[in-house]
Amino acid sequence: MPVAPAEPTTRWWRTTAFRVTLLHLLLTLLGTAALSAVAWWATTGFALRQLAQEVERDAGVLIQAARLGGSRSVAVSVEARLAADRSGTQYYLMAGPDGSRIAGNLARAPRAAGWENLRLEGPEAQATELLAFGTALPGGGFLVVARDVAPVRQLESLLLGAAGWVGGAAMLLGLAGGLLMGRGVTRRAAAMDAALARVEAGEIGHRLPIRAGGDEFDRLARRINAALDRVQSLMQTLRQVTDDIAHDLRTPLGRLRQRLEGALRAPDDAGWREATEAAIRDCEQLLEIFAALLRIAQVESGARRAGFAPLDLSALLVTVAEVYAPAAEERGQRLETRLAPGVAVFGDRELLTQALANLLDNAVKHGREGGLITVALTPEARITVTDDGAGIPAEAREAVLRRFHRLDAARSRPGAGLGLALVAAVAELHGARLKLGDAGPGLQATLALPPPGTAPPRPAGAAAPIPPAALPSGRDLP
Repeated sequence: MPVAPAEPTTRWWRTTAFRVTLLHLLLTLLGTAALSAVAWWATTGFALRQLAQEVERDAGVLIQAARLGGSRSVAVSVEARLAADRSGTQYYLMAGPDGSRIAGNLARAPRAAGWENLRLEGPEAQATELLAFGTALPGGGFLVVARDVAPVRQLESLLLGAAGWVGGAAMLLGLAGGLLMGRGVTRRAAAMDAALARVEAGEIGHRLPIRAGGDEFDRLARRINAALDRVQSLMQTLRQVTDDIAHDLRTPLGRLRQRLEGALRAPDDAGWREATEAAIRDCEQLLEIFAALLRIAQVESGARRAGFAPLDLSALLVTVAEVYAPAAEERGQRLETRLAPGVAVFGDRELLTQALANLLDNAVKHGREGGLITVALTPEARITVTDDGAGIPAEAREAVLRRFHRLDAARSRPGAGLGLALVAAVAELHGARLKLGDAGPGLQATLALPPPGTAPPRPAGAAAPIPPAALPSGRDLP
């Protein structure tokens, strides 16, 4: 089978992991910006408030000096403060009632009392930004106290630089992490794609690689491998069924052809009628075989789960045992039942009836003439059908659950080898366990259904079953 052309390898920058990393990086940068803004507001705002409080305190001291010593006292205090200022960040202006400067290092005063931002033009186009507070002096005149806000602006610059470095580092680390994650995802996806391509090319036994990490890719790979195992099993079953049909239907079809050819050569109407009736019986046998195959296929598809409902398993077993009691009596067998009353389960009544009938039919046909057949049911919904016949060898018990498989001793009896295969399919549909064991002598077939009050697992898309809590007791069921 030719290998399908491989799709172009997904680039790492197109991977979901890289895109998620970029989104996370964007959110990180936005968070960093928000934190930087809060830090800037808290830090520089606090510094500006401290500077304003210092200006207010200084202005208050000078106003008090004006009240006590007059304008001359204020002028002396201003000049003293300027002489003691080593940082060069203090600015004052004391103006007379006519607006002329009396003391200070400011050339002009604000137009009105209160706070104002002043800008002093210096040499080489340098400007000094001041936070100024102006107020009228007692007895006339005007006072301005100002401070240089350069230290606050330097703090702002430091905060903005730190935010830039943090944002740049976060961006670089995020891009590097996105690159690594994207490349890792690309390699994992490429390995899974290559493995699936080999399966598509015909290597049905090949499986996806699974690492020991147990991440989402490993869980996905396990799920895909389980699906591939199921597909491989179904393909093997289909191949086996095809081989079995070709082998087991060859004989009845050949016999049918011989009967029809004999009818053509019949010398009279009686011979022709006898050959035709025999051919019709052969056709009916073939139709029964195909009907059984279709029934098994329908059961294995899981479509019958939609018809699950609560049912009384005890009453169902009583009915099946009563139906097969006459057949057991014809062979001199004794059919005993040991059934726990009122056992309720969740399932398909028709399919369970057919499965139980097949088990009893197998016990009657292959049990010892004049022997004992026992049908038991426990409160845990465990069904046991036991006979004292030849039994089934341990090495053949798994094989008899396949379609058309018959033991050598049973080939002389009527049948197609589909009875136990149907029982196995019904058991799997109901989530039950079917076990064939040795009764010493004879065969013991055990069908363990899910415990009462629980429902078997259902596939996606199947109709929702009645909740286990809604299961009635056996005596409430019809």
